[in-house]
Amino acid sequence: MEYAEEVGLKLLRPPFIPCSLPALEAAEYAREQGKFDQYHLAVFKAYWEEAKNIGFRDVLLQVAQDSGLDVKEVESCLDSGRYAKLVKQHSEEAKQSGIGGIPSYIIGYHLLEGAQPYAVCRRAVESMGIKRKLE
Repeated sequence: MEYAEEVGLKLLRPPFIPCSLPALEAAEYAREQGKFDQYHLAVFKAYWEEAKNIGFRDVLLQVAQDSGLDVKEVESCLDSGRYAKLVKQHSEEAKQSGIGGIPSYIIGYHLLEGAQPYAVCRRAVESMGIKRKLE
């Protein structure tokens, strides 16, 4: 939270850890519809800025609507588990790659897990030989 404040972001830490599997499944549908970015921003806003439980179906359906997705299709995807296997596969691949935290970033050969200060990200980029000014 302190890193967010340093760059002027206001985040609310929800008093719960949601089950994010349905949100990840809905994200796969959004990706297929070409609306992943809109959905991604909306789900993060709901969780981090509005402290909503993205594990609840009604919250996800509102996020889907706000993202311009077909709410009935999202509901159908969640009911049928259409993307459950794909989400599980992605999770297993991440674990096998040594990724255990959220968020995680791979910059060059560096795996950065969790919220990191700007200086850590900058060092990872600079270690790749990139000289362009990053500020």
